[in-house]
Amino acid sequence: MIPLKGPFLGEALYADPGMRPFTDLDLLVHHADVERAVALLSTSGYRHIALDRTLEYELTYATAACFVPSDGGPSVFSVDLHWGLVSFPAGATPRTIDAEEVWTRAVEAWRGGVSLLELCQEDLLLYLALHLAVHHPFVGFVWRLDMALLLRRPPGYFDWPSILERARRWGVRGALYFALRVVEEDLSFTAPAGVLSELKPRGLRGEALERLARHRDPRALFEHLVDLLLLDAGRDLLRAIATTAAPTPGFVRGRYGTSSAVRAYLAHYRRIGAIGFRAAQAIAGRH
Repeated sequence: MIPLKGPFLGEALYADPGMRPFTDLDLLVHHADVERAVALLSTSGYRHIALDRTLEYELTYATAACFVPSDGGPSVFSVDLHWGLVSFPAGATPRTIDAEEVWTRAVEAWRGGVSLLELCQEDLLLYLALHLAVHHPFVGFVWRLDMALLLRRPPGYFDWPSILERARRWGVRGALYFALRVVEEDLSFTAPAGVLSELKPRGLRGEALERLARHRDPRALFEHLVDLLLLDAGRDLLRAIATTAAPTPGFVRGRYGTSSAVRAYLAHYRRIGAIGFRAAQAIAGRH
């Protein structure tokens, strides 16, 4: 497994590892090992937890699932089990992101007295950028600080052409641009000259991401708009819209944790309607 964020970043980026707060352990495993990892967590005193989603839904449509210690379990930390790098809204994750690819570049390290595998620095930067842009576009200072500390590395530390090539191939150039701009806006650390201009999407999409990177949205009114703007490929955007507008019965039953397709569809369209109403209010309030 490869540890992500949390205590691993405390060891890798912070002068004192105790300065990096965390509440769970994020662990990346091979997709082929997910069932074994779930079974191991179960026998180690953990149980799956989600708001309404079933474990079967997350294994099918998501890239991670959360497990918490059962009553009397041996640990106080929950575990976020990852088999992908980032969970875009269901149906929106670019098909070009290949989490298995990062294992071929993983490096051995010694952290906290333990030998382990970790993402190479270029993949770590991409992962932290995706996590910030997709999951915490407007709130959560610690994820901005993680990226800023990583960007403090001396000139020549990162292979930026490789980062740009992976971002293009994975279809996440917009997400990387947005994350770098947010960190630059908040903490004045950024990529070398020319990188942002090369990453910035053209036209209205690029201008919208630029404005949102400078915007504070503690109520997350624009969060779902950002999710759509981050998608580089038009086919990914269309797939996300189609999944939202006309999801399959199996999708909505798993997403809303009910065996009744009728109740699941009602819950889904109520949720989508509420999101649309909040976004419309936010947009109207900006003009």
